[in-house]
Amino acid sequence: MRIFAGFRPNPPEEYADKGITNTGNSADYEGVIFGDGTVVIRWCTKYRSHSVWASWADFYQVHGHPEYGTVIDFADGHPMPEVGR
Repeated sequence: MRIFAGFRPNPPEEYADKGITNTGNSADYEGVIFGDGTVVIRWCTKYRSHSVWASWADFYQVHGHPEYGTVIDFADGHPMPEVGR
């Protein structure tokens, strides 16, 4: 099991205004990759919710957002999984 947190330092401005992203050093979401590859995330924004993904690739395809400068920090200090299928 791997625990991670995702930060978006450069989201669209209106995202912060709407409360769908955090600002500063606050994580937008926290998550875990289970042993079978399932990913569960908990949003830490104004609209707290959870989502479940079948794989890291599925999750990252929707929420990776390199254009926002997304940084995903893993608690174990290792790099994030490969995104390829």
